[in-house]
Amino acid sequence: MDKRKRYTPEEKIKILREILEDGKSISQIAEKYGLHPNNLFKWRKQLFEGGIKTFEIKRDDISGKAEGRKINFLEEKIRQKDEVIAELAAELLDLKKNYSGRI
Repeated sequence: MDKRKRYTPEEKIKILREILEDGKSISQIAEKYGLHPNNLFKWRKQLFEGGIKTFEIKRDDISGKAEGRKINFLEEKIRQKDEVIAELAAELLDLKKNYSGRI
C-alpha cells in the first residue's frame, strides 16, 4: 500500500511556479510529480484566493496613528459634552434654589 506524499507549502509553490512562470501544462507537471491534475487546480485556486491577503498589507504604524487620532478626537468630544452637562446641571441647581414656587 502506497503512502501519499505530503507536499509542504514551499513545494506546492515551486510546482505551481513551473506552471505559471515556465508555461508548462498542468498535465505535464502532474505526470512529472505523480499528482492528479485536480490537485494542481485546487492548489492554484488556493494560491489565488490566498493571494488577496498578500496585497491587503495592514500597516500598523499608519493604522495605529489613525486609531490614536480617533481616540483623541472622541475623548475631546466626551470632555466637551461633560462640560455642557455640568453647566446645565449647575444652571438647573441654581434655578431650583431660586425658585420661590410662584408662577
